[in-house]
Amino acid sequence: MKFTHSRLIGCSVLLCAGAAIAQDVVKISPATSKVLVENQYVRVIQATFKPGAKEDVHTHPAAWYYVTEPGKLKVSYSNGKVEVWAPKAGESAWMDGEEAHSAENVGTTTLQYLMVEVKSAPTKTPN
Repeated sequence: MKFTHSRLIGCSVLLCAGAAIAQDVVKISPATSKVLVENQYVRVIQATFKPGAKEDVHTHPAAWYYVTEPGKLKVSYSNGKVEVWAPKAGESAWMDGEEAHSAENVGTTTLQYLMVEVKSAPTKTPN
């Protein structure tokens, strides 16, 4: 019985740890996320959500986004919070890194945006 109980605890710990690990949206949702440019400083992603399209749980680093096609996206966070994002074409904003979440297009149109994820950037020093 002790062995089974220990196994159960071990499996629970592994499951919780897996949820905490940051998942790369491009790797887990290649149908919705396409890398347009990547270098040592930034990664530019084009996200395209056709009606009903979903992304599994993932995170984002700090980034700037620009909406090219408006739509309606339901965002479900790992803490249980749910939001509906309904941006207009041309909307843009800076966002800090985001906690783990999944996303689903709950609208009737394709939603598309560009996201510039910041990896690092050099700082100029005075000459």
